[in-house]
Amino acid sequence: MASPRARAAAERLAQRLARPAPLLLGHSTAARDLRRQIQAAIESNAAVLLVGAPGTGKRTVAEIIHHFAGGETPSLARVCTDVPGPIAPPEGFAFVSPIEQLSLDQQAKLRRDVGLSRLILGTRLDPDSRDGQARLSPELLRWCSIRIDLPCLVERIDDLEALVIGLLHRVPTTRPVGAISDDALGCLRAHDWPGNVSELENVITTALEVGTTTQIELQDLPAALRERDPSSPGPSAPEQEFALALAERRAVQRVMRLVRGNKRKAARLLQIGKTTLYRRLHEYDSSSG
Repeated sequence: MASPRARAAAERLAQRLARPAPLLLGHSTAARDLRRQIQAAIESNAAVLLVGAPGTGKRTVAEIIHHFAGGETPSLARVCTDVPGPIAPPEGFAFVSPIEQLSLDQQAKLRRDVGLSRLILGTRLDPDSRDGQARLSPELLRWCSIRIDLPCLVERIDDLEALVIGLLHRVPTTRPVGAISDDALGCLRAHDWPGNVSELENVITTALEVGTTTQIELQDLPAALRERDPSSPGPSAPEQEFALALAERRAVQRVMRLVRGNKRKAARLLQIGKTTLYRRLHEYDSSSG
């Protein structure tokens, strides 16, 4: 006969699995790769480091790992807020994000503070960048044997329609809305999405508030999205318009803005090697100087 502790653990597990599972929507290459990384984290008991810009879904990934790998743990605790402060030992899982808002001393004490709980860390910084190396504890990073890099929304642009439909099912509205027009979707695809999925959710929420039909129309979207990006380069001379070198430079510069200077992500998005990207950036700096 099972012990009372084992029965209680089994009951908690059944209650957790009975709740709807958090979902990672989309079938893009980036989404499929992210799912593979999440599955590896689910199958491991190691600490996990989630790396991604604001709005890329670090909490969602943490919830997925907890839901499918939580074992006896009853809850997912977020023990780091926007204001750094003392850390209370959580039960089961500890999701600490963004860790760079903790001092290096607080970060170094995390392993002790969370006790036997499984730790999932989130950071908005690239650990390999100068800022990341200065603000993230190297000991804590080494302890996280699993690292998951979350793609920005522009890297998952093929998932945009699936993400929009998912939001239509989740965001409360006073009328039935189950689709988005081709014009509206095209407008969303052309946007840079610096705020990633969080920004998309805000845009869809606003569109649902102002719209009147059973689908999201182009006129429901914020005016800023429907207007030309003011940072886009102006008209070129006719002989330059189709120049390959100019088109390449614009593509590199736009991607560098999208990924906020993260050269690793930029190279992956441009589908070129990091050495090639560094050479191009050096050439552009030299020509502009």
